[in-house]
Amino acid sequence: MILLLAVIIVLLATIVIGSQWTAHTPAITGADGKPLPGSIAALEKVKLGGVDQWLIVRGQDVHKPVLLFLSGGPGASEAARVLRFNSELEQHFVVVIWEQRGCGKSYPALNPKAALTVDQYVADLIELTDLLRGRFDEQKIYLVGHSWGTIIGVRAAQQRPDLFHAYVGTSQMVDVQETDQMIYDMVLEHSRQSGDAKFVATLEKQGPPPYFGKSPIQPYATLFGREYALFEAPNIKDPEYRRDGDILMLMLKQPEYGWLDRIYYLLGLMNTFNVVYPQLQEMDFRQDATRLALPAYIVLGRHDMNNPSQIPEEYFNLLEAPSKQLVFFENSGHGMIWEEADKFHSLMVDTVLAETYR
Repeated sequence: MILLLAVIIVLLATIVIGSQWTAHTPAITGADGKPLPGSIAALEKVKLGGVDQWLIVRGQDVHKPVLLFLSGGPGASEAARVLRFNSELEQHFVVVIWEQRGCGKSYPALNPKAALTVDQYVADLIELTDLLRGRFDEQKIYLVGHSWGTIIGVRAAQQRPDLFHAYVGTSQMVDVQETDQMIYDMVLEHSRQSGDAKFVATLEKQGPPPYFGKSPIQPYATLFGREYALFEAPNIKDPEYRRDGDILMLMLKQPEYGWLDRIYYLLGLMNTFNVVYPQLQEMDFRQDATRLALPAYIVLGRHDMNNPSQIPEEYFNLLEAPSKQLVFFENSGHGMIWEEADKFHSLMVDTVLAETYR
């Protein structure tokens, strides 16, 4: 029995270690099935803020402008969705997906937890931007954030606007605490109106956000999970996203992840969120980020109830920038860049790139 258990453990360890060694991002191929000359498809480890972090770098032409994507979270990686739904961007940009410290392949950079601060994420971002500028011989790059990624995106754009052609904030976060309180009120009212007394009692027991303590993700997951089920999922109109958009299923299949990375992904959702999210409760970009010295594009989903549009639209009206645009995606919610991927690609190429690339 002991010998059998030892054999099983060795086999499992071999599978896990082997999956880590074979993790890769597939080559970009031409019509002949061979790697496209001048393309790049790389899975790379870099040192940022003194710790190892990972990048997925993909583009059909290394001489195209660089686009750095900042996943939502905190503690999550949206790489799998970007790879699945936004591959068209690789025709026009060198797309860099950053696995931030404490999430996905970069989960081991969770430690020290004292470094999991907004300031450190922004410092990592700026350091990464300089690395990319040097590597691809570009004076500036494009910065695209989604959800939590828009928080560190705005901060970096504030500090170093000279590094970026433009800032694109999709599902732009502005005031986390007020937004979450809106979600709480909305879900509570719906639960009352629909006669869901059990969930009303659950919400009343945990009370309105913000939540702190040892594991704040638990009450937030209860709230956000019900919000998604009630208001987001029913409004997903794109059949491809409805079929293939589940982030966990995509993550389990993506070749850039070994089995240890997949465990890291799940751990990041819990542990990094618990450290970082409570730090966001005092932010309000309507007070402290009303000027950006670069072109700014704010992209909102009309059916986004995870980040209702009232607050980001108010922020946009206050925002001063050399140029700015507010774009609503009418047939999508929080995941508008994947739900309406063609519209997002058109925005990035025909508007953002055309207006700002010099």
